[in-house]
Amino acid sequence: MKQKLLSKALMLMTIGLISIFLATKAEASVNDNINDQVARQKEVDNGGSGRYRAIVVSEKSLPDFTVYRPRNVQYAARREGPLPCLIWCNGACSGSSIGYERMLNEIASHGYVVVGIGSFEMVDSERDDGGSNEKMVVDAINWLVRQSNTRTSDYYKAINVNNIALSGHSCGGAQAIANCANARVKTLLIMNAGMGGMSMGGASPQTLNSLHCPIIYMTGGTGDVAYDNAKVDYGKVKKPVAWADLSNAGHGGTYWAQYGGEFGRIAIKWMDWHLKGYKQNARIFLKPDLTGFAREWSVKTRNFSNQDMDYDGPFEDMETLTDTVFDRKAADSVFDFGADISSLTVLTNKGKIFYNKEGEKQALMPLLKEQGINSVRIRVLRSPSDKNYDWSYARVLANLAKNQDFNIMLDLHYSDHWGEYTMPEAWKDFEFDKVLSNVKTHTSVALRAVNSKDKLRWVQIGNETDNGMLWEAGRQMSDFAQIVNAAYDAVKSVSPETQTVIHVAECEDIKWLTDYFDALDANGGKWDAIGLSVHVPASKLQPYQLTDKVVENVKTLKERYGKPVLIVETGYYIDRQLEANQWLCDFLIKLMDVGAAGLYYWEPELIDDYNLGGWNPLTLKPSKVMDAFLGVRHSDGINDYINVPSDDEGECETTFYTPNGIRIQRPQRGLNIVHKKYTDHTRSYKIFVK
Repeated sequence: MKQKLLSKALMLMTIGLISIFLATKAEASVNDNINDQVARQKEVDNGGSGRYRAIVVSEKSLPDFTVYRPRNVQYAARREGPLPCLIWCNGACSGSSIGYERMLNEIASHGYVVVGIGSFEMVDSERDDGGSNEKMVVDAINWLVRQSNTRTSDYYKAINVNNIALSGHSCGGAQAIANCANARVKTLLIMNAGMGGMSMGGASPQTLNSLHCPIIYMTGGTGDVAYDNAKVDYGKVKKPVAWADLSNAGHGGTYWAQYGGEFGRIAIKWMDWHLKGYKQNARIFLKPDLTGFAREWSVKTRNFSNQDMDYDGPFEDMETLTDTVFDRKAADSVFDFGADISSLTVLTNKGKIFYNKEGEKQALMPLLKEQGINSVRIRVLRSPSDKNYDWSYARVLANLAKNQDFNIMLDLHYSDHWGEYTMPEAWKDFEFDKVLSNVKTHTSVALRAVNSKDKLRWVQIGNETDNGMLWEAGRQMSDFAQIVNAAYDAVKSVSPETQTVIHVAECEDIKWLTDYFDALDANGGKWDAIGLSVHVPASKLQPYQLTDKVVENVKTLKERYGKPVLIVETGYYIDRQLEANQWLCDFLIKLMDVGAAGLYYWEPELIDDYNLGGWNPLTLKPSKVMDAFLGVRHSDGINDYINVPSDDEGECETTFYTPNGIRIQRPQRGLNIVHKKYTDHTRSYKIFVK
């Protein structure tokens, strides 16, 4: 009887809290539906704070649920690979997720597809709440599986249906636990909930015996009526478990706050770790390192392996062998060693600090130059709501770049939002001729604002325009070609020496690539260079197979069209420092061998919520991957082979080290590391003395 009363109390309290959330939630704006499979949609919190602008939709084929997703799911998947999914269950086992929409929308903006139980609501109390049950979780998973296999679906091959998180609030947390045995589920997030000794939501304490993956409980302090149940579960769970408690949150959490508040932030960090492999997030929970989070948080963990507990291992400085693999100085005039630094001003305004290899604070631009970067890429949006990435924002970055004598590539998106191909809001009612006129004007204004004719080497006309741009006007190739030409003419009128780039995400399929550029040419399109994205996580090929295929395609495109070819976006896993350095060194060498014009590493300065950057998230120094731009290749002497240098390379300074990096006067018995420093390069190798 006591358990039933507690269950009822939890439900009633949750219902009351949901009404509070809705009284304080952000206003949602209505937009035209993004495609025919969507019945209704809205935008919350301006699409969220993540990399991908999110929307909330009612899918025609899923009327009893609400889907939170990036507006352009395919674009997100091309960058990250198939997106992980989250199934959300509501407090009070309710049939409405609207009380949690700010958090769920925020999660979607970080590259997730979220399915919330309950029909779509434009506003609170739009319909009666018919409640929910735990079996609806399976319905949601089955829908995701069907969508991932349906060619006409937005989600086709864009979601990973074997990489799912279950989560829920209060009674909804129990519904999530009720499905914990599902093999597709890789983690659970149980919010203001726990079984303790009670049964609810289709689950009992014994249900946790079927748990096969990591789980986190999130509670709101001793005033949270679910606190004691979560405490009991934490002590009994046999799988890796974390308990994060925000002592002042109460049973209502922070779902009502912008972006879902502190609960939303912790949830994203947990999912990025367990569903996306962001190993740098492990220390948040296992150390725990709660820097930047509310001071009221406390986190404890159990049952994690020794390997998990070595959370700093992938990012620690290590002694390596080094080899100079190409003449960086000689390549400077013929190859762009580039970095997209578009987010630098945003990061600086948030107080982000960068350090050089000696651990000294240093501005990023001169630090990039020290690391061998000679070119930067800067994105320009048409009219972003927060003014970040508009032409005035780009002008500031371009001035910083000119101070370092960097070449500049402007990446003109023409849309109001990153990663979208839609018409800017100000142009959406224009006739086609007026669209062309505004393309010319916007292009000219952006180039004149940057005012870097002597350093402005490239201008991208659109970003990853595999399917055209400025939809619906520029979706067909014939219309797209006219838009390209309008921008091309504007570039040449302002800066005749600047070369225009057509940038596509496809890099592997040479038939697709030649068909695309043949069609653009046949429709009278004018352009000077070809840009390709190389997104390692999205490829089914192994990284070295991918680069070999790309290099082969670069050679073919260069010969077929007689135009420069560049890699304008790429990156590698930051938690694999040696592997990343070796991969990038080899890629650069092969690209230069076939006459490519350059390679731009995408946002190497990013650390938070990104695992393909170039800065070490532990030390905040340049990681070893950045040494590739200096022509320096690292090895541990075991997983990679560096040739022992011959004796005819001239005079050098020779030093000896033990395997753990202690300098010694002369080689000793056993394994030794030898460093030879020549005038213009260094060599390192290992020797064994009997």
